[in-house]
Amino acid sequence: MSLFQQPELPQDKAPTETQKWGWKLEDFISENFWYLLGILLLLAVFYFARYRWNKRNSRKYRN
Repeated sequence: MSLFQQPELPQDKAPTETQKWGWKLEDFISENFWYLLGILLLLAVFYFARYRWNKRNSRKYRN
């Protein structure tokens, strides 16, 4: 049995989300909350800095 092989699913009923994907979205978010928050913070800083740079440079080249 391979390390990444999922167990066989019963054919008579629909698989649950965990059986289908191997994880649930709620579990992923709760386990990686601080990493996701850090990524969002970095994106916010990046977009704010880009906005301020564009605003500052638009004044410089105005006629």
